[in-house]
Amino acid sequence: MLLKTKINHKKFFLMSLSTTALFLLFARNVEDIFAILLVYVATVTHLGMLAEAVFELIESQITDGHIQNVKDKIMYLFLGKLTILIISLLIGRQIMGNRIIIPVINYVIQIFILTFSIKTKGRDRK
Repeated sequence: MLLKTKINHKKFFLMSLSTTALFLLFARNVEDIFAILLVYVATVTHLGMLAEAVFELIESQITDGHIQNVKDKIMYLFLGKLTILIISLLIGRQIMGNRIIIPVINYVIQIFILTFSIKTKGRDRK
């Protein structure tokens, strides 16, 4: 699993949990808190599957020169991530109504947090 070596998990979860805690302050009741946390867990799962699919795609291009060996795995990762995200947003919409925008904004911020947490050769050497 390439995800373990390519993401700085400490940095990701530190920033991710702090922004989610900030968005929890906008919750009106326990149901809103549940919906925000549900979409957050789905978002983290979604982003993990997205990163894994992209890393697999890049790794197969570098080592093999083509994606034939991992095409099915990438397809299943993309289908799984979309299913998880859509179901969580539908459940969140049922719970929060029009206030679903709160976890959606958190989702967009989580994408940026993931990009800042990706290790590159010039950064985050350990």
